[in-house]
Amino acid sequence: MARYGRGTGTAVLVVVDWACAMLATWAAVPGEDDWPALVVVPAAWVAVTCWHRLYERRHVGPGTEEYHRLLRSCLAAMAALAAACALLARNDRLVRGVLLAVPTAAVGSLLARKIIRAWIARRAGLAARPALLVGTAAQCSAMAEILRRERSALRAVAALDVAGPSGGYFADFDAESSLPHGLPIVGDLTADGGPGDAEQVALALEATGCEAVILMPGPHLGAAALSRLGWRLANQGTDILVAPFLNEIAPARLAVRRDGGVPLLHVRAPRLSRGARVPKELGERAMAAVGIILLAPVFLAVSLAILIGDGRPVYFRQQRVGLRGEPFILFKFRTMASGAAAAKAELAHLNVNTDGPLFKARRDPRITRVGAVLRRYSLDELPQLLNVVRGEMALVGPRPPLPEEAAQYSEEVRRRLLVKPGLTGLWQVSGRSDLAWADAVRLDVGYVENWSLGLDAEILLRTGSAVVKGKGAY
Repeated sequence: MARYGRGTGTAVLVVVDWACAMLATWAAVPGEDDWPALVVVPAAWVAVTCWHRLYERRHVGPGTEEYHRLLRSCLAAMAALAAACALLARNDRLVRGVLLAVPTAAVGSLLARKIIRAWIARRAGLAARPALLVGTAAQCSAMAEILRRERSALRAVAALDVAGPSGGYFADFDAESSLPHGLPIVGDLTADGGPGDAEQVALALEATGCEAVILMPGPHLGAAALSRLGWRLANQGTDILVAPFLNEIAPARLAVRRDGGVPLLHVRAPRLSRGARVPKELGERAMAAVGIILLAPVFLAVSLAILIGDGRPVYFRQQRVGLRGEPFILFKFRTMASGAAAAKAELAHLNVNTDGPLFKARRDPRITRVGAVLRRYSLDELPQLLNVVRGEMALVGPRPPLPEEAAQYSEEVRRRLLVKPGLTGLWQVSGRSDLAWADAVRLDVGYVENWSLGLDAEILLRTGSAVVKGKGAY
């Protein structure tokens, strides 16, 4: 079951990419030039995506890796095809058509892959590659939960328990309370990484059908043990992955350096300077301004719905805490009845976020009928585009807190205020109000520490599906 569909899946992706390129070329290339282009562009697109290893299953899955490879494939195909058309065909119209067709094909391939992945995910969890975890019970429990929570392309299906204490980040988890349901322990290993461990790992992989093994930090993970395991699995096509202690650090901040022949893991400092964020701020302000213009009919329709259903005022203004603790006025469509703020104390028993300062109730009686619909699809947040244009917020960033919430922040949580709050963010696309306070903080602080334009792009791409699903929107 675990290895089902490798060849079939590759063939499906090739056909999908070819079809996307064909349709994009047919739509973008002038009619008199379309027959040669309909042959060359799809073939080039499939060849470039194959060159960037986008048909390897380990690169097909949620996360930024697939997006980055598609982007690089798009740029490479555009450059190669445009140069070929300009030098060989000497046809400017064909060059313009190809420059439009390739990014269109890339967007189509990305959307098609997301649809295929969602469809497969409903069928026995085959969208993710099965993985064997090797470590203490607590480490395996923690890693299995992280893979599930982060929608990883790897899926923990079994574990080998290593005797001895766990270490590092994973030591904070309790094995019995954190062990995910259905994760069997298929064997035990010694804590010293003896010669027999490689054979036992190989046998466990064969028995469970796993395509990857994830090794946790500990005494069992030494150079000799890794070497023996590498030789034992050399002909099985199994990926050997080592989980570092720095599991909350984004891969973009990690690099392997050699010093005196010793490989060292270099952790780059967070990008907090204002200069590094200038492209983000300028781009987001421009996008927000265009969004306000394009969404003007939606603004009008929502305003009329609030006026007819609940009367004035249409907009709700509230003080929030922004960059470096500076207060600002946040704009939203009104979703609650008059006097909602005064009634908050009386509804404390309805708060589902009792582990932090955030107040959220699943069935808040203060929310109006129109307001419930607006919150369900996050339409009440649209006026915050004005905050983005004014420079008080960003399109992507942590959730803007209330002053009373920010006053309770610890020193670690106050790192959320080192960047502008966002209209959307990791908190919003990962479950919103359904998340525990600790998880919300972890996501927001992780965003601040690991920020990049690529991460922003991933969050924006995930925002649409999060809004449609409406998970945690109340």
